[in-house]
Amino acid sequence: MGERFDHKGMLIIPNPHRQHMKEVDTVYVITHCYCPRGHDLISSRVSFNGFPGLIIRVKKGGKKGLIALSPVYGEKVRVAMDIDLQHDELVALHCPICDRAFPVHSACPRCGGEMIALFLGPHADFSDCVAVCNRIDCPNASLIEGGHLVAQSMSDAIRGDASQK
Repeated sequence: MGERFDHKGMLIIPNPHRQHMKEVDTVYVITHCYCPRGHDLISSRVSFNGFPGLIIRVKKGGKKGLIALSPVYGEKVRVAMDIDLQHDELVALHCPICDRAFPVHSACPRCGGEMIALFLGPHADFSDCVAVCNRIDCPNASLIEGGHLVAQSMSDAIRGDASQK
């Protein structure tokens, strides 16, 4: 039997949908995720498949609200709690506690948005982060640990269309 947690404390769950996916045999569950100032975004206020979710503040124009994200890496479940979000719009992501903006990791190669860094440790370290696109409904995401790409968006592996927009 394999390890239950990786070296960063993320729970590793064998993927029950493995037969439907290409190249994906492990599901990562994010158990801690931090803003640039070290506030943990994981909250028991929301639950996805029995796991506490991530809560993030989004801003667009003069409006702001909270969204909840699934902690299961690659699961593109997002719940807008008090803001209406439209397909394809760009939003700014902020810490729900201190309101600090999350930094840009890189440009999104899929849609041209920005890949925003959510940190796996309490110190802002781009070599240990989850990068998510700030364009609503863009499935692009990357999991980076120890400076190495661990996984890319599972939706690409499921559909097999990583090169399509």
